[in-house]
Formats: sequence, structure tokens, C-alpha cells
Amino acid sequence: MNNSARRALDRALAAAARGMYSELLTAEDKERIAGMRTTDELAAFLSRSPAWRDAALMLQSGELTDTRFAGAVSRCVYADFEKLYRFANDMSRQFLNFITLDAELQAVMRALRRIMSPPSEAEDPNVLPPLFRNLPGHSLERLRKAKTYEEVSAALADGIYAKPLAALDLDPKTGMPSLSDAVTALEARFFDALAGYMQTGYTGPAREELYEAVAFRADMLNISYLMRLRRFNSPPERADRLLLPLHGSVTTAVERRVLEAYSDEEALEILRSTKSGKLLPRDFEGSTEAMVRAAQAVYFRRVLHGPLNLAVVYAYLTLKENEADMLRRAFVALKYGLSPAEFMQ
Repeated sequence: MNNSARRALDRALAAAARGMYSELLTAEDKERIAGMRTTDELAAFLSRSPAWRDAALMLQSGELTDTRFAGAVSRCVYADFEKLYRFANDMSRQFLNFITLDAELQAVMRALRRIMSPPSEAEDPNVLPPLFRNLPGHSLERLRKAKTYEEVSAALADGIYAKPLAALDLDPKTGMPSLSDAVTALEARFFDALAGYMQTGYTGPAREELYEAVAFRADMLNISYLMRLRRFNSPPERADRLLLPLHGSVTTAVERRVLEAYSDEEALEILRSTKSGKLLPRDFEGSTEAMVRAAQAVYFRRVLHGPLNLAVVYAYLTLKENEADMLRRAFVALKYGLSPAEFMQ
């Protein structure tokens, strides 16, 4: 398939993603959720939302638990991904496969947490659509069933996460790695693979726009990590190993300046001097993570309303996943009798 044909298919795919975006929650919808008092009220409201109706239908029978709610909204995100993936061209699918690798990373972390601290409720086997389970190179079903660290490692033997997992230090008492070390190592491997692909593997249309969108998201994650590392007074030489290898405008030089800044206010000003960081809101009372979410919302909405190309699809899937995260936070707040408004930023 030539680039002209790929470009035409990408435009059609991006138009579909833009149409899906129009079904996400409005500002008025979010205000209504912020004023809710029960989880049942939230589930009933979602039944009237085009983007989340299927999640509400999955929750109509049975106890309304954290695990079931989180699984239901995740299925809505993955279902949209599956619709878009099926109509993508060959080159676009190569890029979209990295989203399935991210899903596999999350599955690894769920498996490790389950082994360390068995949950009271079993994981829903149907969270991931058949597309995810059937893609070559993935072992999601084996990860879901894994009961030991050895079984997790065996499930990953042929994938990109095998080496970083094998390199982790294990606690001699538990035979398990540190969860935080596992997250750091696996995320670094994911973004290293993604960076390599974007630099030398992806040759489809809108390569520059797509790379910028991917690098922006990595910058936002690194900003969250940087401010967290400052909170714990991590030395710069150690912090370098805990940050993602993919960079946009938040370069390694910027990261070091942030870590060495006298105060958090000075650190944020250094970040705001970069192209990515200038989207961080000012006079913001929430956490750094909430600031990052606000910046991502501005950036990816801008991409979504820009030229129709694969970056629009990436923007939509990012925005839907972020909205799913917001709904999960609101649900947990309601479950514990808290105001969801405090957790929706």
C-alpha cells in the first residue's frame, strides 16, 4: 500500500475517532458527577452516556464493586480501540500495537499485585476484547491466571518485558521484586521500544505530528515523576534511572535543573519554560498529577481538532483512557462517602 492510500485510510480513521470524541462527557456532565452522592447514581447516569452506556449495562446485575466498575469502563476503552484497530491500515496497526503492549504492561502489574496481596474479588476475564488476547506475542490470558512470580516470568518469556523483569532484584524472603522497581523498569522498556519505533520504524504519513504527540505524553509522565522525586529528595544521579527514556522538550538537561531547583515553585517555572510544560496551568490548587492531566486535556483536544491523521486517533484513545481514570476516581470517592469533585481534576 502506498503512502497516498495510507493517508486516505488514516483520514477516515481519524474522522471516526473524532466522531467518538463527540460522545465523551461534557463539562456539564462532569459537574453533575461532581455533585453525586452514591455509586448507584453514577452508574445510572452513565447508562445515558453514549460513550459509557455499555459499561453501565455490564453493571446492571451483581454487586457494584471497585473491580467490576474499573473493569467495565476499561472494556469501553478497549472496545473503541478494537473498532479503530480493525479498520486501520498496515502501518497504522504497527503503531497501534504499542497500545496493546501498554495493556500487557498493566496486566503484568495486576498479576504481581495479585500474587503479593490476593484480592477479595477475582479479576474479570472479559475486560480485554478477543483482539487483545489473540494478537501474537502477547500472553494476557497466562498473566491473568498466573499464581507465582515464576509463572509471570514464563508468560513474558518471548516478549519485550522479559529482560527488564529478569534483571530486577528479588526480595530473598518473598521471592518477589519491588512493585515500584517493576513499574519503573517495565515503563522504561515500553517507552524505549516506542521511541525506537518512532525514530526508525514508523514511515507512515504525519510522522512528525505523531512523534510530537507521543513525546508530549512522555514529557507529562516525566513531569509527574520529577515532582514526586523532588518530594522524596532523590539524588539526581539516581533519579536519572527512574525517568522515561523518551523525551520531547523536557530534556535530560531540563530534568536535572528541575531536580536541583531550590523550591517546587522554581522547579515548575523551569518546566513551564519548555514547550510541553507551558501547558501546565497556573494558580492551580490541585496536585502535580492533576496539573498534568489538565495539560494533557488541553494538548490532546488541540490535536484531536487538528489535521485528520493517526495523531488524532492517538489523542482520542488517550482522552478516553483519561476520562475512564476520572470515572474510576469518582467511583472510589463515592464508595467511601467522599465528594467526587475533589478527585475529578
